[in-house]
Amino acid sequence: MSSRARVVPNKDQAGPYSGSSLVPMLIIGLVLTLAGMFAALLLS
Repeated sequence: MSSRARVVPNKDQAGPYSGSSLVPMLIIGLVLTLAGMFAALLLS
């Protein structure tokens, strides 16, 4: 038995649309959106 043939899903190997990586993506998107709006206000 080799231990590399396991198909156990790991949290490090979460897909891009799974719940564990979706929340940080939403937070980063919100922060970048607010930063872009603030920069646009400063430059206008």
